[in-house]
Amino acid sequence: MMPNVFVYGTLRKGERNHHFLDGATCIFEQCRTNGSLYDTNNGYPAMKENKSDWIYGELYEVTESQLKAIDSLEGFEEGYWDNLYNRTTVPVYNDSGEEIRAIIYTAGQALHKFTKRIPSGDWLVYNYLKQDEILYFAYGSCMDDERFKLAGADQYFANLKGRGILNGFEFKFSRSTHDGGKADLVENSKEKVEGKVYKIPHEAMEYLYKREGVYVNAYRPAIVPVTINRLIYHAITFIGMEKSAEMKPTELYATEIIRGGCGLLSYEYLQRIQQKIDRFN
Repeated sequence: MMPNVFVYGTLRKGERNHHFLDGATCIFEQCRTNGSLYDTNNGYPAMKENKSDWIYGELYEVTESQLKAIDSLEGFEEGYWDNLYNRTTVPVYNDSGEEIRAIIYTAGQALHKFTKRIPSGDWLVYNYLKQDEILYFAYGSCMDDERFKLAGADQYFANLKGRGILNGFEFKFSRSTHDGGKADLVENSKEKVEGKVYKIPHEAMEYLYKREGVYVNAYRPAIVPVTINRLIYHAITFIGMEKSAEMKPTELYATEIIRGGCGLLSYEYLQRIQQKIDRFN
């Protein structure tokens, strides 16, 4: 069998070393494993093992020659006692909780001195939020501005860039809460999700983190490629941490989604969402 490798730093899509994975099969674009992520201040992160935190990345099936090239990149040599990174095999989980074993590179002795922890556990999110321009992809109730106004946050979302299309994901009400199902993204190569893309200031992130329940592990931030008028942009969005069987949304929540999407999202897409809601009745 060809080895599986979990990548969380410069080997990820869009990063400078992703070419090492040219031709490799991407198994999951959104997955995680236990550990903590640290900034080395050298343009790449290091992972330290623990069981209480999560690190996010991508999972690939690679050839033996690719694995050897990655070993060299990571400063790993079999049997050597002082590698820059050590190589181990760990369980990796996709966002639906499916498990697969994969190789991962963890901090060697020299990298343990770094203590600047990346709270999100996501190298892409960490770097994206350093940019001057932040794009936010909203696909659920945040497409509607009523709650923005009630919270006094509507000024953060005044700059609408346009309709965004996210390929490779499916819209589901798979976030189970005490008041019904909430909108979520589930990785699915055959589907696509439409939403609104806003250009937002940095101050909006605190509002979004609280609203999306990032601090209580309801949703997590993720960077995704969205297409606007045939051009691809990277945007931040939020993905449910724990998936469940789809649940009926409340009438208010469903109304916010449909009302928020009207006039911008395609009629066909909104019809599909409405049909999904109607099937719960």
